[in-house]
Amino acid sequence: MKNNFNLIAPVYDGLAKVVFGKKLKQIQTHFLPVIPENANVLIMGGGTGWIINELFNTGFKGKLTYVEASERMISLSKKNCEFSESVNFIHGEESALPADRQYDVIITNFFLDVFSEVRLDEVIVQLSKQLNNDGIWICSDFQNTDRFGHQLLLWFIFKFFKITANLESGSLMNFDHKFKKIGHSRSENFTLMNGLIFSSVYTSERLL
Repeated sequence: MKNNFNLIAPVYDGLAKVVFGKKLKQIQTHFLPVIPENANVLIMGGGTGWIINELFNTGFKGKLTYVEASERMISLSKKNCEFSESVNFIHGEESALPADRQYDVIITNFFLDVFSEVRLDEVIVQLSKQLNNDGIWICSDFQNTDRFGHQLLLWFIFKFFKITANLESGSLMNFDHKFKKIGHSRSENFTLMNGLIFSSVYTSERLL
């Protein structure tokens, strides 16, 4: 099975903290305050679920759908969540979403980088169909830079997850280009670690 994070789910957050300190959490929470209080939010590939508490602690009172393909990640998410009665947990991929459901906000944190280019195009197109016309898409991830240290770290990360999770992807792609193909552009952007990690708010170009 591709992109199977069951094996490393129990130590995933710990490993991230060892390598990146608090930077990954900082990047993923940066734009949470821009989410409307009563929005209908979809989080794809949410990992161990710590971000659920972070979202509700901003004063969020809307609906949250949380999709995760890893059984162990879903289990940890439910265990760690202080607001489980307000969350619709779905074990599966984007195909498990109700086809007629629309969302005001989609969050993909370190999620799009696991796919091959063909699958990435499919995932982005499908999710875009479930985003309201005036909705926002918050994407946090790695991006390529010219720094050798960054390139070495990314090589190690992809090799590590190829071994431990049978990662489908082998390298980073240009997410901006992929969003432009569905008619979305960055309206806000935030980076850390000299540009290695970013969080962006993508909005339909018709609204810009």
